Amino acid sequence: MAALSLTEELALLALCEDGAFRGPSEYLELGLAAGLLADLSVAEKLDHVQGNVVVRSVEPTSSPLNDAALREVEQDRKPRAPRHWIVRLTKDIQTRVIAKLTRDEQLTRASRKRFSLPPANRYKMTTLGESSLAEARQSLRLAALGTEDIDRRTASLCALVNALGWSSGLVPDLPAQDVDRQFTAMRRSCWPASALSELMSEKRAGPWGPTVAKMVTNLND
Repeated sequence: MAALSLTEELALLALCEDGAFRGPSEYLELGLAAGLLADLSVAEKLDHVQGNVVVRSVEPTSSPLNDAALREVEQDRKPRAPRHWIVRLTKDIQTRVIAKLTRDEQLTRASRKRFSLPPANRYKMTTLGESSLAEARQSLRLAALGTEDIDRRTASLCALVNALGWSSGLVPDLPAQDVDRQFTAMRRSCWPASALSELMSEKRAGPWGPTVAKMVTNLND
């Protein structure tokens, strides 16, 4: 079976013990969409030039999710900033990622009825999914330790996790400040994660989002 994409790994990392996905759905969707861009950047299909996303190659990848995103960017043919594409690629992203993970037997669906409400969708990991999750978590932990060279894909996963605010929670056995510092450095060199971080800051700040996000960026720099 082909290796999981960054987007699929993020979805597995987001699954909680109760079978639901962590955080507001809107935030997770932004993260999954940023994962598409990050995967395509690592594969050298997309690049970030003078503030815009540009296509370097239209050759298909091993991921149908990534290929669909690549086609959409290529067919647009207009200069667009990363944040534009993150927002635009959120359409049905969670549904499509979960469907892919279910088809690949990483997840199974389980419904649980609460009170008088209709059954809520819940998911649980298969043995294969648990193995994939363990590998992703181990990659994050090794990167957080900073004791060896980190490949670009792992650095991108760390960067996305940091932008979503999950850093220390996914590496609970290491000092939270150390994990956040390591992953923040990786986020700054990963353009999809940097754009995701700005969008997340804006969403959390509400109407004052753009102003707050700019202030946070200046402080981080």
